[in-house]
Amino acid sequence: MKFTSRLFGKPAWQNSDPDLRAQAVAESQDPELLGKLPDLAQHDESAAVRLNALRRINTEAFWLDARLRETDATIIESADDYLARAIMRKANPEMLKERLEWFARIDQHDLVRNAARHAPDEALRAAALDRIQAPGFLGDCYMREQSEELAARILGRIEQESTLQRIVDKLRKTNKKRARAAEQRLATIATASGQDGTVSQIAQRLVEQAESLSRGDVSGDRNHVLARLESEWRELQSVPEALERRFSGAVRIVRNSLNRPATPPPSTDPVDASVEPDELEPAPVDNKLSGLADRVRRQVERSGDYATDGQLLSDWDRAWNALEQPGAAELALREDLLPLLRRIQKRHEDSSKPATPKPAEAPTADTAALDRRLDEIGQMLEQGELVAAHDALREMRSTLDRLPGRQRPGQILGRHQRMEGRLKELRNWQHWSNNQVRDELIAQVEQLAESDQHPDAITSALKDARAEWQRLESLELFPGEKRRFAAPPGQWRRFQAGCKQAFEQARPFFEKRSEVKEQNLEVLNAFIDKGMQAAAVESPDSGELLGFLRKARQAIRRLDDLPPKVRGASAGRLKELMNRLSDRLDESYEQVELAKRRLVAEARELAHEKDLATAIDRAKALQARWQKTGSGRRRIEQQLWKEFREPIDPLFEQLDHRRQEKKQEDQEAVAELEALCRQAEEIAGLDDTELAEAEGRFRGLSDEWHARSQRPQGLNKRFSAAESKFSQRLADLQEQAREQANRALETLAAAIQSAWRQRVESDGSAPAVPGDLPPAEDDPLAMQLSAQLARVTDMEADTTELAQWAQQNAEAARQVAVEMEFLAGVDTPEADRQQRMDYQVKRLARQMSERGAQPDLATEFTALQERWYATFPQPPEVHDELAERIDKCRKVLQSMIG
Repeated sequence: MKFTSRLFGKPAWQNSDPDLRAQAVAESQDPELLGKLPDLAQHDESAAVRLNALRRINTEAFWLDARLRETDATIIESADDYLARAIMRKANPEMLKERLEWFARIDQHDLVRNAARHAPDEALRAAALDRIQAPGFLGDCYMREQSEELAARILGRIEQESTLQRIVDKLRKTNKKRARAAEQRLATIATASGQDGTVSQIAQRLVEQAESLSRGDVSGDRNHVLARLESEWRELQSVPEALERRFSGAVRIVRNSLNRPATPPPSTDPVDASVEPDELEPAPVDNKLSGLADRVRRQVERSGDYATDGQLLSDWDRAWNALEQPGAAELALREDLLPLLRRIQKRHEDSSKPATPKPAEAPTADTAALDRRLDEIGQMLEQGELVAAHDALREMRSTLDRLPGRQRPGQILGRHQRMEGRLKELRNWQHWSNNQVRDELIAQVEQLAESDQHPDAITSALKDARAEWQRLESLELFPGEKRRFAAPPGQWRRFQAGCKQAFEQARPFFEKRSEVKEQNLEVLNAFIDKGMQAAAVESPDSGELLGFLRKARQAIRRLDDLPPKVRGASAGRLKELMNRLSDRLDESYEQVELAKRRLVAEARELAHEKDLATAIDRAKALQARWQKTGSGRRRIEQQLWKEFREPIDPLFEQLDHRRQEKKQEDQEAVAELEALCRQAEEIAGLDDTELAEAEGRFRGLSDEWHARSQRPQGLNKRFSAAESKFSQRLADLQEQAREQANRALETLAAAIQSAWRQRVESDGSAPAVPGDLPPAEDDPLAMQLSAQLARVTDMEADTTELAQWAQQNAEAARQVAVEMEFLAGVDTPEADRQQRMDYQVKRLARQMSERGAQPDLATEFTALQERWYATFPQPPEVHDELAERIDKCRKVLQSMIG
């Protein structure tokens, strides 16, 4: 530690207060601090201190390290700002890997696009371009990209035809190689989608090049150019017939010029092929040439007036060179005037000499150079480059004319004239061949008027015919010629008449279609205005914009439905609309993708959630938010969806596993319930002898059944049915037992009454007792009746006591009859009504005193029957009446009890 530190304490940048420490790191110039800045930038516990240390160091390596390591938002933002400027300043191969890792974390739309345009590192540009899907922006990057490899990658990602066409139009003159690649890409997409518009454009370009080659407007090896054109032509598919015919015609002319025919043409004179043989008379001298001949004769006779000699000679040369094929009369006139022209030429040269003591030497002919030039011209003629050969011969004629007559090499003049003859010969061949083609065109046009073709087909055929006619004209007319037409007038008039007749047949259709096209134009303008308004909304609906974009693409493919004059402008407006829609869609898609990337990040945080139920609820909420976010670009959407599902699918797999376990448990529980149902059904189906003994078992099954939760409805019904069956059968058995017991009691009671009647009415003999009386082992009442029967049948018993006993029983039986009549609601005889009233009063008093313990009807009925059986024997004179009353009440009560 330094002495000052020991004397004054720690410096401020080592203070425990983070704020003081951060301020000192930002401002202090302590050398020790400067050496500690890297350590502070990486390890200080305060984010503010680390940020100030990074700002003091301010190097890309530290900022990259901090950006990839830090979690503080302020440091991350500052690092992004620095690195965004650093990657644009210069390339840094040593830190390219870290740059790419940082760039992968950036989601700033403007920064990504700026890097794609201007990043010095090719790898950074490639990474930025991989994150961009807008075809228009990719097209701009393709046109300015310096790397051919990266440009090829960009082109392979562009699938929008309008963008590719824009690239072709802009690069056609500045970068033909890339324009050609874009054109091939466009043709590939058009062929794959079943469109032939782009193929037609490429075919049109090849036809124009072939026609230029046939006119000799192409420099270089014509055989090589022709081979290239034919190779590219063979690659095209579904070429329109008119373009096929034009290309074949141009190739035929080129091959004719390259392969000189063995036989001469029909005529070396430029005679109109439409003229009949009897009309071939010697043609008169050209009027202009004849007038110039008169001027030459007059000029020779003049003396001292030499100022117009040069102009006259120039006029004569132009008139002579303007002749396509001089006739016999022109040649004779030229031979006649040649001496006069030489005199005028010599006089003009003498008069133009400067008045110096030593006149300038006359130009001399460079025979070797002229020979070489004539060799080149001969090669042009052999290759069919007629235009270039014509211009070269004219240039050499001027060169020779400028030489003095004596210095003009005769050999050069002879070769020059022979080459001019060869040029005219080839032109005659071309003229004769083209006239045959013109006759074919006239025949085709004349047939159109009589055909039943669609008007569009007629118009297309007329256009092709006129284009072919103009192409033939362009092949025959050379630059600088005064004549305007190469075709014979007769052929031209026939061609025009045929075209007019065919067009008049289709005119009504075109007038109606023009009206329809005007209506289509109004609809299109309204659509474009509406689309522009939708694109100008601050928060547009991506679905609506996508609908407009699709319709715009359809509309730009149907520009033929519009008036021809506005197709270009309408196409421009549609392209502007599509570009605007594409930009807004790109913005919308990028916002959606950014939101979904955030959802992916939230989904990844679910891996840290320990509670599965909470994690599932959060995952469902994220899925709902995903659906509400909207849709982005399909390729990125699928990738993001895959990343989104990656942390969520394991959660639902766990949930499914738990559900399977729960399902297995439920199935096992159902199997146990089914077993209980089968046992209950088996018990309910036992024999009557075993049913009563199984009551305890069934009650145990019932308790176990009702203790189970989540019982299926079907099994509930099965068990309830078994339980109902068991209960009903058990009740039936009990009822049968009761009925049997009642019948036994009735039998005993009847036996008692019968025995008492016999004893009362007999002369002392013992009463007869039935031998089939039921046993009375378990029923106390039956045992009591058996005892009463034994008492009645005991002959040692006192009859008087028995009579008193019977009379007491009669009073008790009458009371039972009264109570049973009250209970059944049956009228009581007049003699016993007071007794019934007394019973009602007692019963009411008992009910009022015993409010909560009132027996039910069945219980009272059973108790009354038992009391009735206990009243036997009864005096014979009252038994029948009482028995009848009891039976009547018994029927009523049994019907009431059910």
